[in-house]
Amino acid sequence: MLRNARVLTSLAMLALLAGYVIAFRPLTLEGTRLEACPMELAGMPGTKLTLDQAVLDDLDPDDYLIRQYTRADGIPVWLVIAYFQNARLGAHDPQICYRSQGYQVQELPPGSVATAIGPFPYRTFVAVQGPHREVVRCFWFTAGGPLADVKGWRDRMFFQGLRNNRSFGAFVRISTMDTGDMGAAERTIADITRDLAPHLPGFFPEEGARQEAIP
Repeated sequence: MLRNARVLTSLAMLALLAGYVIAFRPLTLEGTRLEACPMELAGMPGTKLTLDQAVLDDLDPDDYLIRQYTRADGIPVWLVIAYFQNARLGAHDPQICYRSQGYQVQELPPGSVATAIGPFPYRTFVAVQGPHREVVRCFWFTAGGPLADVKGWRDRMFFQGLRNNRSFGAFVRISTMDTGDMGAAERTIADITRDLAPHLPGFFPEEGARQEAIP
């Protein structure tokens, strides 16, 4: 009897959720402002790049930005921002992408960068393929600030949707080459993060949702 009651309760909750989704379809948001991302960060000049179509198909973002900045020693630094709205699940653990391309991945301790708008927690790993050693840091950003894990980001977007009938979030990845000075690579990524952080809230609309619901 108890088991049947639990099953019936679960079914009732699912029915209520389905009814809510049908009655209150999520609203689309105004366009992002990713192009406002500075072409120079931490004193490093940047150039625009594009994502491979296979990556776009996999992530299915609502908008994205990819830039290559150049360190004083000529080493590139890559910035990727993928934007999603209304609980889209395309953003996943970036280690999966690297492993699928044949990289060996070494997880490093997580950390946090102090910025003008508060601490930015992050995950770090090194992706290795032959002589290529790439230091990668990533975090997820949404209303309420940055998070270091994708599950917390998805949960926050889900509750945003319930409260506001709309939600948004972005995956941010910053990486550069380890050319034998790991400290220099980590400092570079931290500098980019500190310079980028104050701009991030302005890239994503939190107000002014359009009035037409998603079909």
